[in-house]
Amino acid sequence: MNWKKIATYIFGIWVLSTILLLFLGTQGLVKIYGGHTKQVDDTPFRTKILPTIIQDVNVLSLDGNTFIPSQNVRIENGIIVSFDSLKSDPEGFTLVDGEGKFLIPGLTDAHIHLFKSPNDLLLYVANGVTQIRELIGEEDHLVWKKEIEAGRIGPDMFVSSPRLGSFGTVEGFFMSWSQGFDNIKNAKEAVKAVKYYHEQGYDGIKIYSHLNRESYKAISETAASLNMKVMGHIPFSIGFSDVYDSHQNGIAHFEEIMNALNREFGYYYWENAEEFLEFADKRTAEIAKELIINNITVTSSLSGTENTVKNKFDLENQLKSIDLEYVNPGLVEWSSLIPRGGLGWLPEVSRHQLPEGLTEEEINGRRDHWITYVKAEQIVAQNLIAHGVKIMAGTDANIPLKVPGFSLHEEFESLFNAGMSTAQILESTTSIPSDWMEMNTGKIEVGKKANLVLLEKNPLEDISNTRTINSVILNGRILDRNTLDEMLQSVKEANNNSRTNDISTYLN
Repeated sequence: MNWKKIATYIFGIWVLSTILLLFLGTQGLVKIYGGHTKQVDDTPFRTKILPTIIQDVNVLSLDGNTFIPSQNVRIENGIIVSFDSLKSDPEGFTLVDGEGKFLIPGLTDAHIHLFKSPNDLLLYVANGVTQIRELIGEEDHLVWKKEIEAGRIGPDMFVSSPRLGSFGTVEGFFMSWSQGFDNIKNAKEAVKAVKYYHEQGYDGIKIYSHLNRESYKAISETAASLNMKVMGHIPFSIGFSDVYDSHQNGIAHFEEIMNALNREFGYYYWENAEEFLEFADKRTAEIAKELIINNITVTSSLSGTENTVKNKFDLENQLKSIDLEYVNPGLVEWSSLIPRGGLGWLPEVSRHQLPEGLTEEEINGRRDHWITYVKAEQIVAQNLIAHGVKIMAGTDANIPLKVPGFSLHEEFESLFNAGMSTAQILESTTSIPSDWMEMNTGKIEVGKKANLVLLEKNPLEDISNTRTINSVILNGRILDRNTLDEMLQSVKEANNNSRTNDISTYLN
C-alpha cells in the first residue's frame, strides 16, 4: 500500500473541500449582506434637472432658529442662486408651489451601513436624506458614490475605509473574510493601510475597538498627514487622554463614550449600577469640555440603544413596529447556519434573542443590566448636549432594527427626549455633518448645492414633522411625493421578489 499516494489523495480532497466550503460560505455572506436581492432600476426616477423656483415658501434661517416667510428660492444647475421675497415667473423656470410649506436643508444620516444593498440609496432619498456617511466602506460603495455624482438617484456619500482592528492570525483571517475587517498588527501595517485607502479614494479611516495602541497612533498621524478624517470607536487599548492627543475627528456613538467609561470604572454589575451611573454623569461632564477643546464630533445612534431592552424582551412586537418590508431580506433572514451574534433580524437568527433555558432570576438580571446600559448612555447624551459638544445625528442603520432612512426620524425623537431643541436637532443633521464631511450642503444660502427637503409642517414646532415630506430636491432634481412613493414601492417589490421567509405576521 502506497501511503504517500493515499496521504496526497486525502490532502487533495481536504484542499478541494476547503475551497468549496469557502466558496459556498462567501456566496452565503454575499446573500445575507444583500448582494442577491433584486436591484431596483433607478432610471425612471431620474427627472430632468431644470431651472426651478420654489415660490412663497418658508425657508429655514442660517442660524436654524426660525423660518423666513414667503421666500422664492431660485435653483439653477443644481445650485441655489438666490432667494428673496420678490415673486417672479421667469420664462424657462419650473415653478414649485411652496405656500404654507417649510424648506429645510437635506438631512444627513452620519452613521450608516449599506453593505451590498444599493436599494437602500432610494430609501434614504425617499425619507429626505440627501447625505450619508458610510462607516464600513467597501469598493462597491466607491462605485455607487461616483455613479451618484454622475446622476444616479442617491444621497451624496462620504465613504470611510473598512474597519481597522488588530487580531491574531486565525481570527484576523476569519474577521476579514466574514466581516470585511482589515487586520492591522503594527505601526508599519497601519501606515501602509492608510496610504492604500487614500489612494483608493476613501474619504476617511474607520477605527474599531480591537485596535492596538501602536497601530492607533500610526493611523492617526498618517491620516492627518494625508488630510483624511479618522472616526470610529474608542479602542480597548487606549483611554480618553489618548483620543484627545490624537487626530481622531469623530466618535461613532454615544455608546462608545459610555463603554469607555465602563472600562474606566472597572465594569458595573447589578450591585453597583447606581454608583456607575453617578460616575458616568460626573465624568461625561468633564469629557465634554475636552471634546469641545479638541474639536471632536460625536455621532448619536441613541435610539438603537434605547430599543435594546424592547428588542431583547419583546422582539416580536418590535418587529411589528418598524417598516420591516423595506429592509433588505438578506439581513432580515440572515442564515440559520451562522451562530447568533450577526445582524439577523428575525427571532430565530437575532442576536437580541435571549438564550433558551434561562431562569427567571437570570432573565431579570439581564434585564436590569440592559436597563442600566440604556440609562448610562442617556446620561452621556444628556451631558454632551447640555455642554454644547458638536453632535451629528446617526442611526447605525442596517443593524437590527434600524431601517435605512426611516430610522433617522426616530433618532430625532430620541435626541429631543435627551434635551436637544428642535433647532439643535436640525443642526445635527444638516450643517454640522455637512461641515464635517466638507460637503457644500447643510444650509439654505446662495452657492450651496440644492439638496433640500420641502415639508408640509414646521419641524421647529414638532421634530416629528420631518416626516411630512412633500418633495425632495436632490442636486436640483425635483422628486415629488408621488415619485418618492414610487421609489418606496419599487424597493418593497424587489424585496418581496427576493424573499424566502414569510414576514406577513410582522406587517401592519
